[in-house]
Amino acid sequence: MTRDARPRERATDERTRTIDWATLSHVVTPQALRYRAIDVGVSTDKRRYEPGEPVEITITFRNRLPIPIRVRTDSPNYWYWTVDGLRSASQVPRAVPDRPAAFSFTRRERKRFQRQWHQRMQVSEDDWQPVDPGRYTIAVGLTRSDAAARGLVDTAVIEIIS
Repeated sequence: MTRDARPRERATDERTRTIDWATLSHVVTPQALRYRAIDVGVSTDKRRYEPGEPVEITITFRNRLPIPIRVRTDSPNYWYWTVDGLRSASQVPRAVPDRPAAFSFTRRERKRFQRQWHQRMQVSEDDWQPVDPGRYTIAVGLTRSDAAARGLVDTAVIEIIS
């Protein structure tokens, strides 16, 4: 072995000794704890809106733990939002793959998303109808059949005034 080959061997050995903390925490963290580690939140810029005024929606997912967490989902679309139970404020079903995926978080990571609802519901592929004044519930959750039971859903209620 030549002198030049030795440093390369050491570098290779050091790379194989590193730990993939995300994988390790996934293996050793109990599944129930993984779900409790994720905080789901939804908020709007205000509670009352004039008809036609856009509703600014902020969606937040936060890992409460100081270790990486990975949560299994039922779809590659890790999360969803609804207005009165209609996903993305639409009555039109969307073709979403139903293959499992994983939503990953680093230590204490916070993921924030913004959406805007224009007070309309989609009733067909190219037809959106304005909603009437009243109270509407905006919900956000992880794409899991048991999301509500595991505390992975949050809601906010708004009012459209006339």
